[in-house]
Amino acid sequence: MKVCIVTVYNSINSGSFWQARALGIVLNSLGIEVVYLRRKNTFFSTSSKIYQLMIIMNALLKKGIRKTEKVTKIYKEFAECQKVFKVIPNKKIYFNDIDLFILGSDTIWNLDSKFFDKNYKTFFGGDFKGKDVISYAASIANTSLDKIKKYKDIPEMLNNMKGISVRDEKTYKMVDELSNNDVKIVCDPTMLLRKEDYKNIEKTPIERDKYVLLYLFQSLTEEQIRNIKEFASKKKLKIINIVNDVNWSNKNILNTPNNFLNYMLYADYIITDTFHGSIFSINLNKQVVIIDRNKNKVNEFVKNIGLKEKLINDNNISDNLEKIIDYSFINSKLEEFRYKSLNFLREQINKEGK
Repeated sequence: MKVCIVTVYNSINSGSFWQARALGIVLNSLGIEVVYLRRKNTFFSTSSKIYQLMIIMNALLKKGIRKTEKVTKIYKEFAECQKVFKVIPNKKIYFNDIDLFILGSDTIWNLDSKFFDKNYKTFFGGDFKGKDVISYAASIANTSLDKIKKYKDIPEMLNNMKGISVRDEKTYKMVDELSNNDVKIVCDPTMLLRKEDYKNIEKTPIERDKYVLLYLFQSLTEEQIRNIKEFASKKKLKIINIVNDVNWSNKNILNTPNNFLNYMLYADYIITDTFHGSIFSINLNKQVVIIDRNKNKVNEFVKNIGLKEKLINDNNISDNLEKIIDYSFINSKLEEFRYKSLNFLREQINKEGK
């Protein structure tokens, strides 16, 4: 059987990379050949070579050679990692031997995004008429139902799918209202793999010193920074930072897929405000604090898994990190969620294979 995954596999975002990679790994383990649909690179797409060149030139003009070298290295390392994806063009001639198209995961139904809005027929399956299509862990992000209703052909595309699974309650309610299809809520593909699976993937050796890992898309307050530094000093931990460089960490590392995975695997504590940062931290059973940025996808996951107390919107990070998470109950919920999600995939694959 041959499956084509339709998702964002080549964004300069480690979480996006791993959701695409994880789903492919799981399908391969079921004996399925996997390809990915080539994503159109719009001018402002982070995977666009023109856009990347503009960012590099801007870094050179404003930040100097050192910053430019770092940005260039990030792009090169992402390009190297993305070679793992076998890609086919979005042309019907290449669809003849595809048995099943899987839409997702990630926010591929986010019509507030110019990219997904322009290519909505691809990500809702309209480009694959006459072929079997399902969705896995798709999300509309914060798109309003009223906006989606403006696209008159979306209900038809949803009804034409052989199976639908989504990542969150908001997307579930949207599909439930717009289509007659049964819909399931499943876990993000990165949760289909366990810690042992990720350890087998790990390739780049890193330092094994004890550290607290920062994986943050937004800045911290001065009080939060003081709080983290005091906690690290008390616990004799290094502070290692991914994403945006800060001058108060012991080490700033490149935000690449391999670094993300490796430093997540061996962190003693993690502080994050991102969706995949939260998912990886919990899936890898880390002591974590999640800064509340009022992101529905983050808050819903954290509360549903039973770690609402780890979602904070104040400055007292250290006290929260001191409250050790007992993962015995959390892991049982993760296993149940993982089992149901894998069952959805197996059922759809077996259905298409008959």
